[in-house]
Amino acid sequence: MKHKELNPEEQKKLFNKICDDIIQKTNEYRTMFNERENLEGALMFNYDLTDVGDFIGKAIGQNTCKDEKDLNIWAFDKDSFVGGFYHGYSLLDGTH
Repeated sequence: MKHKELNPEEQKKLFNKICDDIIQKTNEYRTMFNERENLEGALMFNYDLTDVGDFIGKAIGQNTCKDEKDLNIWAFDKDSFVGGFYHGYSLLDGTH
């Protein structure tokens, strides 16, 4: 697996783009599914955390995966995201 190491400015720019894309994707999907929820044959949407996780995963993947399988940006990997999620959540649920 080939990785590209980013300099600090590139990493900051990519981080900000991923954050912006998470917001954009969440808003797009929320609007799309809320408008379609009463239409026959609409896509299944659970309105739960699996959907939010899907939006976040798509936003991160579109910025860090070059050929839909290999991560190409060093330090932006699934394990880091999951570790960060657990850390942030643990600060709020008292298990930190």
